[in-house]
Amino acid sequence: MGDRALLERWGRGGAPYRAFDRAARDLLATDDRFRAARAEWAAFFERSHGDVFGGLDAADPETDLFVDALYYDFVVDGLLAFAERAFDFTVANPGPGANTDALSVGFRELHRRVAAAADATLDPAEAVSAAGLRRADTDFLRALYEGVVSRERRLALGEYYTPRGVAELAVDALGAGDAGAATFLDPGCGSGAFLAVCVDRKVAALRATGATPGEIVETVTGTALGIDLNPVAVKSAKLSYLLALLPVLEDAAVDAVELPVFLTDAVGLTREDDIRFRGEHFEPTADYLVGNPPWIPWTRLSERLKAGWREADADLGLLPHDGAASRLGHANDDVSLPFVWRCVDRYLADGGGASFVLKRDALIGPAGKLLRTLTVGDRPLALEHVHDFGGLRPFGDQVGADAAVYAFRADADHSFPVGATAWTAGDGGGAADYATADAIRETLTPEATGFVPVDPDDETSAWIRADAERAALGECAHEIRHGVKDDANDVFGIDREQLADVEPDLVYPYLKSRHIVKYGLFGHDLRLVPLRKADEDNEAELRRQYPETYDYLRRHREALADRSSSWLDRGPFYNVFGLGEYTWREYKVVWCRLGFKPHFAVVSTVDDPDLGEKPVVPGDHCMFVGTDSEREAHFLCALLNSAVYQRSLRHVAPEGKASLSKATVSTLDLPEWRGTDDQRRLADLSMRAHDVVPEHTDTSKRAYNGKTIPELEAVQAEIDRVVEGMLADGATGGATR
Repeated sequence: MGDRALLERWGRGGAPYRAFDRAARDLLATDDRFRAARAEWAAFFERSHGDVFGGLDAADPETDLFVDALYYDFVVDGLLAFAERAFDFTVANPGPGANTDALSVGFRELHRRVAAAADATLDPAEAVSAAGLRRADTDFLRALYEGVVSRERRLALGEYYTPRGVAELAVDALGAGDAGAATFLDPGCGSGAFLAVCVDRKVAALRATGATPGEIVETVTGTALGIDLNPVAVKSAKLSYLLALLPVLEDAAVDAVELPVFLTDAVGLTREDDIRFRGEHFEPTADYLVGNPPWIPWTRLSERLKAGWREADADLGLLPHDGAASRLGHANDDVSLPFVWRCVDRYLADGGGASFVLKRDALIGPAGKLLRTLTVGDRPLALEHVHDFGGLRPFGDQVGADAAVYAFRADADHSFPVGATAWTAGDGGGAADYATADAIRETLTPEATGFVPVDPDDETSAWIRADAERAALGECAHEIRHGVKDDANDVFGIDREQLADVEPDLVYPYLKSRHIVKYGLFGHDLRLVPLRKADEDNEAELRRQYPETYDYLRRHREALADRSSSWLDRGPFYNVFGLGEYTWREYKVVWCRLGFKPHFAVVSTVDDPDLGEKPVVPGDHCMFVGTDSEREAHFLCALLNSAVYQRSLRHVAPEGKASLSKATVSTLDLPEWRGTDDQRRLADLSMRAHDVVPEHTDTSKRAYNGKTIPELEAVQAEIDRVVEGMLADGATGGATR
């Protein structure tokens, strides 16, 4: 086809684009009808996509996007027209709005006027041949679109066009044994990558049954359906569909073909269009849903769309936590998951399958909690398989998020572990090739694995690889210490009314298990700590410098002598255990050793209303790692609170009272602080988490534990992502990268 030549000539850098751009802008400056068409198009886009123009860095982004869309439609229209001439058939519905009333603006009329006004001959078919058209695929159209519409504008529309190979994996993950007869629907079809794969699979299945070319065309065009709300995407998808159908269309005695790609809102929030197909009213339903839903950020949605999503939430539980408006706006950073849930509810037949490309963070992050509920309204879902691309980025520079393919079965019970294929860079070190599923298999390395919830009692908790139970085990480079043990709470525990009985210099904020939550403290007690280290012979000094404290302890000498622990037999009569220079390190990562409450927090000093700012002393139920480096402490805290480390702790923690003892936690890979990029990133994230928690502790701890804090969940999801990536870098020492 001369693909490269066509792309170079007809992309943004080519002479045709420049001529078209000049002519279109001249018409916008001088022609009222042309300006009216742009205004109607812009209003349509804003209603359907939200504020796509406001976030673009351009003097006139509305005009820029309109001209680019018009030009791309012009090129695609030329290729469609050439296909009709070369293969002697007509497309009955070439325009994007041919089957609905969604948009009255006719792009064909507009770009013909632009082409006529341009100072050049503009005919995309000049570089096309029939043989080249047969070889063309959706990746060519994607490259053409990306060569016309800038990355910034594509991202503003939530458009992340899918490589052919990823689309093949997604379609094949459906396990559609009835591919020939079954109905497939891509409700956000974009340029048609998934539709083309569905057409290919259906043609192959129908050929195997001995169906004639005419029968194949009739069946395929009635059972491989697409919907999109972008007029240019609909036009592009029709060309993709046609290219996939060409091998049988050439041999079929067909004068005209109607392509089932419809311009409307698949989720029905901005419009409900009457779809007409084959001369009749048409209501799409599907045995299988497949695609890559729009990743439009919540912040760019119009208020009307936001209200629509909140209303939809009332029926489908799209927002599984309280505070719908803030929840969707904060945790669901785009609408891809709610979009999928709505489409499952609206289109998917009982027992049907669905396979979608979504962010990998849906496995672990707050935005993915909807997925992890595995229910759509009252319909259960089973997640049958995940293709996990980790940090490979099959979308290239289009999107900064990792991707995965999720294959579901509706109206089915789910179980764990969820089967998964983890794709990693190939052993040869060459570039990954996503052109086909076979190319993916040849250039990447697959590993069979599975996903399980971090908390077995909460299936909506973060999901991590089942083999991550041992992923975080390794060498602990830090000394883990026991908190202060004094075995005399009635003596060393100080009420605020008792502060008058002792010198406050030796009274410190004191932590018990109830005070520690992830990334923060929930209050503290007061404790008399009359030594700097265990067994210290400081009785004379204490009597001289702190006479009231010494007198207080002397009055309780009998109670202190009755303490049973042999650790306290040495030293002064008020001796304590678990006290040393490590207690006074500037920063400490603390946790409760009793039970299984893997909540880790960094502590240093607290500003007590009676004592002023003083260092925190971990108590008898606590364990801690002391350090004089704030960033080191926060790095360790982030590791310990991460999903992978929490799962490993569950694996190694013994049953019984002291499940998070020194022996347990020291089995984890807790490396030295080296200041690597990942270590610094985790330290920063832990600091952010510690900034969030105090804003939510002005309530009872029971109420706090029942709260969902979107800001904290978002930070935790990023911590989980970074830690998982670090461990994936190597089987040993992964956390030291």
